[in-house]
Amino acid sequence: MSVFELDISWAATAWERRSVQWALVACDQVRGVFVTAREDVLAVLFDGDRWTFDSFIRTLQPDPTIYRKGALQ
Repeated sequence: MSVFELDISWAATAWERRSVQWALVACDQVRGVFVTAREDVLAVLFDGDRWTFDSFIRTLQPDPTIYRKGALQ
């Protein structure tokens, strides 16, 4: 098991943060999630390697080409 930092600064709305929370809870390889001193960073206890963690995290983040701030203005 390893501890990885998860930057959630992209999750600006309450809905996005809840989505991250539910995805972390639903993942069988996530053993724990802890707050850190930085507001937009979580520590994730993960039962897998770095490559697997990075692959999982990419599924949480919105596609930057679709979701841009101000795109619907």
